Amino acid sequence: MRMDPNTMVIRVTDLCRGDGKGYIKISSDCSMGKISALAESSNGTAIFCPVYSIGFPGEDEIAQRHMGKEPEVDSRIIAVPLLDKASLTVRVHAAGNSEPILGIPFSPLATKIRSRLTYRLHAETAHQMRGIDQRRLSGNTYVYIVGVYPTGEKTVSCRFHVRFPADAENEHCDVAIYDAAAKRIDTSLTVLEDSVISDPKDVTRHIRELVYAVQLHDVPQTVCIVATPEFHDSNFTCLLPDMFSGFRAAAVDVTRHASYDEGYAQWFEQHRATPADIENQRKLCRKWNHAPLISIVTVIFRPTTEYLQALIASLKAQSYEHFEVVFVNVSGEDQRINDILSGINDERFVVLAAENKSIAENTNIGIRAVHGEYVAFVDHDDVIEPDTLYRYMTIIRRYPQSDVLYCDEDLLDNGTYRGPVFKPAYNADLLLSYNYVTHMLMVSKYVLDHIELSPADVSGAQDYDLTLKCVECAREIHNVPFMLYHWRVHPASTSTNPDSKPYAQEAGRLAVSRHYERLGIRAEVCDSGAFRYRAVYQVDNPPKVSIVIPTKDHVDVLSRCLESVLSKTTYQRYDITLVENNSVEDCTFEYYQSVQKRYSNVSVVTWPGTGFNYSAICNFGAAHSDGELILFLNNDTEVIVSKWLESMVGFFARPEVGVVGAKLLYHDGLVQHGGVWASMDQCGYFGELLPGNDSGYMDTLQYPTDCAAVTGACQMIRRDLFDQVGGLDESLAVVLNDVDLCLKADRKGYLVVFDPQAVLYHNEHTSRGRDEQDVDKELRAIEEQSRFYAKWNKYLTRGRFINNNLNQYDGHYKILW
Repeated sequence: MRMDPNTMVIRVTDLCRGDGKGYIKISSDCSMGKISALAESSNGTAIFCPVYSIGFPGEDEIAQRHMGKEPEVDSRIIAVPLLDKASLTVRVHAAGNSEPILGIPFSPLATKIRSRLTYRLHAETAHQMRGIDQRRLSGNTYVYIVGVYPTGEKTVSCRFHVRFPADAENEHCDVAIYDAAAKRIDTSLTVLEDSVISDPKDVTRHIRELVYAVQLHDVPQTVCIVATPEFHDSNFTCLLPDMFSGFRAAAVDVTRHASYDEGYAQWFEQHRATPADIENQRKLCRKWNHAPLISIVTVIFRPTTEYLQALIASLKAQSYEHFEVVFVNVSGEDQRINDILSGINDERFVVLAAENKSIAENTNIGIRAVHGEYVAFVDHDDVIEPDTLYRYMTIIRRYPQSDVLYCDEDLLDNGTYRGPVFKPAYNADLLLSYNYVTHMLMVSKYVLDHIELSPADVSGAQDYDLTLKCVECAREIHNVPFMLYHWRVHPASTSTNPDSKPYAQEAGRLAVSRHYERLGIRAEVCDSGAFRYRAVYQVDNPPKVSIVIPTKDHVDVLSRCLESVLSKTTYQRYDITLVENNSVEDCTFEYYQSVQKRYSNVSVVTWPGTGFNYSAICNFGAAHSDGELILFLNNDTEVIVSKWLESMVGFFARPEVGVVGAKLLYHDGLVQHGGVWASMDQCGYFGELLPGNDSGYMDTLQYPTDCAAVTGACQMIRRDLFDQVGGLDESLAVVLNDVDLCLKADRKGYLVVFDPQAVLYHNEHTSRGRDEQDVDKELRAIEEQSRFYAKWNKYLTRGRFINNNLNQYDGHYKILW
């Protein structure tokens, strides 16, 4: 307690802690007028502490003043940062008085004790105090944390927003970061977004919103963030260790995909066929007029007897009973194996003893001996579910021209099912990177009659070689979206030990190389990790790329984009068309003149329209360029890797590729765009908020994959295809026009490819802000979205790019419970 010069008595009545802040309640019997507070540490750090009025007992202070009454008690709440390794002194100042009228000690231990007492003795008051700054923010600076996201093994990105009234354009804002001891943290700070939005409480007012990211060590810690706009009071927020851990855990949970879902074993038990299901399937299958014979080929080379017996049992248990099993036994004089095989006692099983050669040659012996219309392959130490053949046959009955089929699979680790892989429908580009089909491959006799069987030199990847050959001439390819195959984990299996078959790496590379050769595509196939491959396409006459960049003012943003393209791009045949869209700043036009003088491959054209119509602007730019390939590029992107353009252009060596998109990162290193998923009434980005070096589900953030769409922020398309589909839909002026373009290309039979080797930064929303944060923009976006989904919802089928067992509305491949 302290008396000011007018002998006014100010009391500290209560104190509580919560949500990273301490709250001190001070009261006076008469009005304190305008006061401010500052928290000072022993090392000289001073942090502004906002002060909030809460009125007096029984009646609201503001209402009393409107009636001409003075409040009986003037009560204020001071918000103080919680820094548990620093003792602070909160100094309260009256307006126009440089000397403090009150000094309040705020030490960690003492405040914890007082806070507990307040919560126990004055629970209602504590509730009134806690979080008052979130309820009284109109017209004030506000700082809040939205997440803590891993960016590497030892680093995280802490993202936070700063909001304050948009009184002055481009007002500067200082941000300082402190630790628990009130010492300033020297770390990188990035502005991710800078926009003016409508005030959520009053659409006639506008708010400046800055989105920041700060890089921190990945250890739970206290972080105090203080933001000071140039013409407004500062404010702060604190992140305590438990909050840090909670935010980080939430981020990991949001981005954790199906293969790491700890609840998978429970999900599987709930979804696998029951004995009653199997019996019903048997009854149904016996009524089918046509039941094709399925042949299962398995090469047996001295497996653990327990594993072999489990395999045989799983085959005998099949609800679809019209099958044969061809065991090619190359175990030699292994009495254990011979005894098991001789005791099968089922006429559907045929055992062929053969000399052990390569796995490819051994497999071919079985293929040549089969009688079935379809041939499936199962490894000698794995097991399949009892409804496996039934599920395959239901697909074949629905799609009689199915020539290649495969199912979902998991790992069987000492009796535990884990590591599920829920596979998409046929994905050509993913298959060219690695054999994602793997188990359990089934092919028709029709397609086998059109190919040559695998030679010995692809042993270890003979299944990959066979798959690639079959898809080249298959009439239809289908995933069977059921968890039917269990790949057993043991030291001799590549499921856990890729080095168990060192020859398989080169065999896989040969298989992919020969695939390109058969298709007449020149490509150099290189190793890229365990059983992973990358193709570098060889083109004699590299096509010209016309880069079209819509732009309006924001010269600082545009110049960073252009300089990154012009200084880093190693691809030679490209030019840049800047499409000027109603700029008003003189510096913009000065920059246009300057950049055209400096670079002969940069030109500026002026769109004659008004307002903002992204589709019309891009169509105009495309019409004023002449490249064989058109690349639409946002002016708020920045090139990271020099060969980005070579990588994107290379895919067009394949005639079936129509559109290619790049991997986009936020400036804090997190993924923004890893391809676009599209459902019946929603679209989003794959892999968003994962670390930039994360491989993603099924390695789809590390290797090319086909997807529904790629963002127009960096979207390359064949010019003839662009003209064929009528360009971008100008009725979709702002939203989903890029997705619409991709879907039109897809409907024409072209692939849309996400290329993770082309990497750029994207400062999304920097120029225009978020549509959902501006009333007029939001209404326009809703109308355009409605029109888009009315056009495409019947076309956006489930399971094509996201397996049916996964959430179709999540870009992180979550199991659908």
